[in-house]
Amino acid sequence: MALCFFCNPIHAEHAVIDLRVISPAGSAKAASDQEPPVGGVNPRPRLKVKAGDPLVLNFVLINAYPHGRLKDVIVHYSVTHIAKSTAKAGPDKDAVLFGEVTLNFKPKSRVGSRIKFHLDQPGLYLVRIETQNTKSDHEHFSAIEVDVQ
Repeated sequence: MALCFFCNPIHAEHAVIDLRVISPAGSAKAASDQEPPVGGVNPRPRLKVKAGDPLVLNFVLINAYPHGRLKDVIVHYSVTHIAKSTAKAGPDKDAVLFGEVTLNFKPKSRVGSRIKFHLDQPGLYLVRIETQNTKSDHEHFSAIEVDVQ
């Protein structure tokens, strides 16, 4: 019994996210991460592209929470210009692409999207998918940096 007192609490994960950014020169893939800490614990993959290249943001999010429905969950996606690699994306008004969908997740349900876009200005961009309003102690996200030359 005393041994269990010192064990870390187990948190059930509620989202599995597969995020990909695809370009003519290659692709980058990122899996689920969580906050805190701000920015997550996994390093962000980086994809180098040319300005104006056709790009595809592709994601699939699976509800891994086994204890019933998660109601009014928001799945938010954005592509935001960032100043440096360690930055977290700013508000949506700064995003070059953003959107969200609100839905009720049954256990093992999925949502996904495939969005074509392009970035015409050189710089560093953060592509991010995140959950909001899961009524949990943490939210899940997935992020990729796109370095536009």
